[in-house]
Amino acid sequence: MIRPILPLAALLAALAPAAQAAPFDTNNQGALAQGFALPVIGHGHVLAEGDSASRFSLDLTSEYTTDTAGTETITLDGETARLTGRYRAGLGGGWEWGAELSAVHVGGGFMDSFIEGWHDFFGLPNGGRELVPQDRYQYRYEKDGAVRLDRTEEGWALGDVRVSGGWAASENLALRAELKLPTGDEDKLTGGNLGGALWADWALPFDIDSRWSGFASAGLSLNQKGDVLEDQQETLVPFGGAGAFLRATQEIELGAQLYAHGPLYKDSALDQLDRAGLQLVFGGRWIEKTWALDIAFQEDLITKSSPDFSVHVGLTLAPR
Repeated sequence: MIRPILPLAALLAALAPAAQAAPFDTNNQGALAQGFALPVIGHGHVLAEGDSASRFSLDLTSEYTTDTAGTETITLDGETARLTGRYRAGLGGGWEWGAELSAVHVGGGFMDSFIEGWHDFFGLPNGGRELVPQDRYQYRYEKDGAVRLDRTEEGWALGDVRVSGGWAASENLALRAELKLPTGDEDKLTGGNLGGALWADWALPFDIDSRWSGFASAGLSLNQKGDVLEDQQETLVPFGGAGAFLRATQEIELGAQLYAHGPLYKDSALDQLDRAGLQLVFGGRWIEKTWALDIAFQEDLITKSSPDFSVHVGLTLAPR
């Protein structure tokens, strides 16, 4: 059985084109993370003058966690559907600029039953999701007998508009900055405060004809305190990540990446607030000459501090 497979694998390897690093455009999609400028990372190359790229994505995210520690009690239970448009354009001289606009629906959603089955299939914990009513929307936090957060209103809202710039420090290293504008709705947990980020994206230096590509990134996020748990918000948050991708065939690329960040809140004994976040994203990409389609899934490797399930669907309109 193995003998005929080996020549086929060798043929596919020979026919597959060299890969170029292009990440899945994901980050922490949790409701309590939207007030922080945690940018999409992994673009180690700056676009040339006259080149541009447009990306449109849908991120379906479900989170459920509940916990009690001392005088604190928290319940984070809901789903978001985030529609995002991103645009990047080369300016010449090693510079580029970009912008991001998103619209977000928050509510009880519809994915609880599917996610429970997903976790059962892969042997992953449901975290008590199966013990509460399905498709409920409730974000509530109490501390020292006072209600600090209580959100039950569903509906659509804008996310925070983001404007960015990048500079090619070298062939495989881009230094980037992003400004997050307070256009989101704090009542619906879609942002609404000012923030910014500085970071570096490094495209891993694989051989030019390699089918492998990847990236490593690191940076800092600085954020104005908003109305959501204002006294407990961190203002400076480190973040980073890494990814690897394999161009399996002419049209198919497979990849996985990690996104990590420091704690977003402080003065709490609850992991949901005072714990660093780490998300794993894995999926595939169908590539054509002028467009590419991404389908990826996201899981929380550090539990409770980020959503336990997200689906990412992205469309890129640009030659690869």
